[in-house]
Amino acid sequence: MLFNKKENDDIESKIIDNIKALNIDIINTKHNSNFDITLGLTKTLYTLYSKHLRINPNKPNWINRDRVVLSSSSAYSLLLSVLYMSGYDISLNSLKMPYKLDKRISGIDIISDNFCEGLATSTGIGIGEKYLHEYFKGNNLINFYTYVICTDLDIIKGTSFEALTLASALNLNKLIILFDNNKNVLDENEKDIFNIDVIKYFESLNLNTIVVDKNSLSEIDNAIAKAKVSDKPTVIILNHDSNHERFENNYIDNDYILTDKETTEVKEELGVRDIPFTVSSEARDAMISLINERMNTEIEEWNNLYNNTNDDVKDLLSKIENSDFSMNNSINYVPSENESLDKICYKILNSLSKNNLLFIGGTSNYDNNIIDNLEELKIFDKNNYLGKCINYSLRDSAISAIQNGLSLVGFKNFSITSLKSVNKLISSIRIAAEFNLPNIYILIEDEDTLIDGLETNIEDTLISLRSISNLDVFRPNDANELIGTFNIIIDKKSGPSCIIINKEISVIKENTNIKDIKKGAYIIKPESKNIGAIIISSGKELDLAINITDTLVEKGFDIRLISMPSTSLYEKNKDDYKKDLLPLGRKVFIIEKSSSLSWYKYVYNDSYLITSDKVDWYRNDNEKEDFKKNIEEIIENLLK
Repeated sequence: MLFNKKENDDIESKIIDNIKALNIDIINTKHNSNFDITLGLTKTLYTLYSKHLRINPNKPNWINRDRVVLSSSSAYSLLLSVLYMSGYDISLNSLKMPYKLDKRISGIDIISDNFCEGLATSTGIGIGEKYLHEYFKGNNLINFYTYVICTDLDIIKGTSFEALTLASALNLNKLIILFDNNKNVLDENEKDIFNIDVIKYFESLNLNTIVVDKNSLSEIDNAIAKAKVSDKPTVIILNHDSNHERFENNYIDNDYILTDKETTEVKEELGVRDIPFTVSSEARDAMISLINERMNTEIEEWNNLYNNTNDDVKDLLSKIENSDFSMNNSINYVPSENESLDKICYKILNSLSKNNLLFIGGTSNYDNNIIDNLEELKIFDKNNYLGKCINYSLRDSAISAIQNGLSLVGFKNFSITSLKSVNKLISSIRIAAEFNLPNIYILIEDEDTLIDGLETNIEDTLISLRSISNLDVFRPNDANELIGTFNIIIDKKSGPSCIIINKEISVIKENTNIKDIKKGAYIIKPESKNIGAIIISSGKELDLAINITDTLVEKGFDIRLISMPSTSLYEKNKDDYKKDLLPLGRKVFIIEKSSSLSWYKYVYNDSYLITSDKVDWYRNDNEKEDFKKNIEEIIENLLK
């Protein structure tokens, strides 16, 4: 027996059985979904969508809809099946090729292919809801819940612990976690090293913890109802479903699939037609009716509230609903000498915060002075949900996933952390790039990062960041270039950006240009007559490149010096500009303390790469002058 016989043939059972059958058809396309998880969670998702979820399938981007985050991508086929049965604009034909579906299809905010990402993303959504709910308190226009579906694999990783402890500390009581306590998720080798008592684990985090039998519709229904009135984040632990068996012999490429014979047997027991991707119209219409009957009055009441608000509120809600991330460029900072780039950056963030309601950020607080320097933003905590600065308190692994959640709610947002932390952020940064989210990552390049061989060095991180499609990476040298960088980011309507800055005093250069940053690269020092060589540099190393250029010019070499703070923006230029900036046939040198892998396309061979993996870089100021003379000698020899 693959399934226990149904006790009755009521319409509710018919809906659930059709969801299961459609889910099996999707899995049998060899879609990477887990048979145990998807069938075991069918009743949970049916109950959530039919009886609780605040949604409007006819307007899937409705701003006050409840959010559903799929932390376990293994349940993707089930979510697609439930969305179709709920009346979302998804065709049965499209479900036959699930791999070709856009991940931003109707009814889905975001799906992570990485376990535990969803828990952190949902925390970001919860933070965004708290802020908007508090802001619109007088109108009661924002009041949604965030549900996240996860498994035991999600809580193995440290990111989930960081996110859950923050959600608990911030008292995000509208965050509801549907935890599939399915021991079959782990393979045999992993079970021996995962002996967590999940109930005690969640309770120790001060989360409201409810245990249910996921085969009981009434228990699931009651648990969600209790979670919605809790004063703390809630975890609903869904214990193992005995209503199906695991198909050990059909484990193929991480998929559970059924043979044709088994599929026929299952569908016969479920009482559905054995025709792939065929769903009972009666069952689908019934589920749509359940949602409409529950939601029609609520949507009408919300629309009345909306219609009675002023135009400013309507404009702001429209901006959020349409993912309009445009900002008021309110940078009123005037560059001055004797300031470090990080301090200038904080002043810019403060000025932007004053006139942009939907601009929020946070810091990992590895440097306690950062929060003090963001005085205009105020701290976001359970006593002040209108604060705009989140103290992540060293939760580096969760920061960028939380940013993804904030973007999904409508915030253009930033994080400040050490460049050393990039490897902890990189997975969520890639998701932001894939989903075109407007996150801003401000990475502080401290001395420890640059000289301590035991730490993550800049050469390990820059190449990782620059390799991400749709991520703009900037290394500004001074205040002019930093302001130019922020001007570009403010104007960006979508897509993430990364700014790498250092804590040293920034001397404003004579020829740095705020406007030309938009080109990604521009001339700092032009040649006098005929180009003898071109030197390209960025960030802190531009100071060194200027000194070397000046010395070489004094020796009679005609050098063009180029600042290239953003390779990604430079590559977006038209060919004419690129040919003018870097004419063919000229010797091009790169001076940057990073990996040479970012620069090969601009030089003829390794000899022209003055990068950290090609030369022994200086480690302190005492070695700096000798290093400079050595580089000058290398360039001279290559130009003779």
